[in-house]
Amino acid sequence: MEPTAGASRAHRSPGRAGRAGRIKLGPRHVGVVVGLLIGAAVMLIVATLNDVVGARVPVLSTLASAPIPDNERPLAERTPPPATPGTCLTWQRTDAADAVLVDCAHQHLFEQAGPVQLTDFKPGATIPNNDKFRELVNERCAPLVVNYLGNKYDPFGAFRAGALKPSQKSWNGGDRTLRCGLQRFSRSGALYPIVGKVATQDQADVRPAGTCLGIDGRFIGDPVDCSLPHAEESVGAVDLSQKFTSGKFPAPGDQDGFLQPQCTKLAGAYAGSTDVITSKNLVVIWNNVTQQSWAAGTRRVACNLAAVLPDKSGYAPITGSVKGPVQVGNKPAAPAQPEVPPGAPAPGAGGDDSDSDGPASQAPPQQQPSIAPVPLPANPLPALGGGNGNQGGKPPAGPLGGGDKPPANPLGGTDKPPTNPLGNEPALTKPAEARNSTPG
Repeated sequence: MEPTAGASRAHRSPGRAGRAGRIKLGPRHVGVVVGLLIGAAVMLIVATLNDVVGARVPVLSTLASAPIPDNERPLAERTPPPATPGTCLTWQRTDAADAVLVDCAHQHLFEQAGPVQLTDFKPGATIPNNDKFRELVNERCAPLVVNYLGNKYDPFGAFRAGALKPSQKSWNGGDRTLRCGLQRFSRSGALYPIVGKVATQDQADVRPAGTCLGIDGRFIGDPVDCSLPHAEESVGAVDLSQKFTSGKFPAPGDQDGFLQPQCTKLAGAYAGSTDVITSKNLVVIWNNVTQQSWAAGTRRVACNLAAVLPDKSGYAPITGSVKGPVQVGNKPAAPAQPEVPPGAPAPGAGGDDSDSDGPASQAPPQQQPSIAPVPLPANPLPALGGGNGNQGGKPPAGPLGGGDKPPANPLGGTDKPPTNPLGNEPALTKPAEARNSTPG
């Protein structure tokens, strides 16, 4: 029944002498009354709104039927964020089931470049395996990423073209969307955080002096403490634009002429002297900038200390920083055991607290996400990180098997970097020879 005009008026109760009685309220009672009045006001507003829009429903229905925030829904029921180019995603779970949109100025794991529809996979087709998805990333996402960055993408830099693929459940439901984008390079497949859009950043893959990159067999691994076995120790970076000012791509030999003394100077200052480096059986290593990287705007080159195996088939394991006692092994290191699965945030790389959905965990079998990361293969780049590598300083004659002049690649790689940054792991099988995989 609709309330009458007088229903809202308060009635006075007669006192013993027939006078209007007054009830004295304490502070606690006043709070209760105020709360009731506020609640009544909210109900009145809701009822009014329902009347305006013509909804003849109980007063509380509008509040009770309010949508549940997506981040409070069970993972399997969440709607995946839109694949809008220029937006950024983060997650904490390996399967990205908790992926959420975040401001790109905050820590994130993926910058979306846009979606690609895999229309050649018809209804009923089996979902591709990860190897096939990596081929699709190279074939279809890489060109889209290049266009997204205005042809300023460095395929041998710190960022990689990656993708979020449909989950098995979404694929079975007809979803053929491959979300292309950019992620921070990691050799183990774990994802490092990005802050800011890639287009505004230096894409050079350089790290602060004192950073040690772990060793994975004969290859470089992810950063580790220098007291643990590692492949390289960073001593700093050199900016090629200090020497090559015309903008024209400098040939590798010209780069070496500038980088050898500059990297040696950095390494000597970092270690204490070049004699310290030589006495500890280490050499100075750097990577040449490729023409593709130069065209993308990359100018900085990392300078590192390293050691090689006696047969020159790859990196020798180093234990300890050059600033203290160092042990150099003469046998390949064991394959690295990733701390987290591919696609998960790297240790210590969690997003902002405000972006968090809780601690990382595996999705229960009954909860299948709508999207999932396409994992990078182990060591997607060659032993020296994708470019030509050279050793400088004053090493003993031919420490890597060459003459007085450093070879083009101290680990025997080809002058041309691999054409597939997401391809299979290259294998250095014998001295002076390297095989770099190409897309299938």
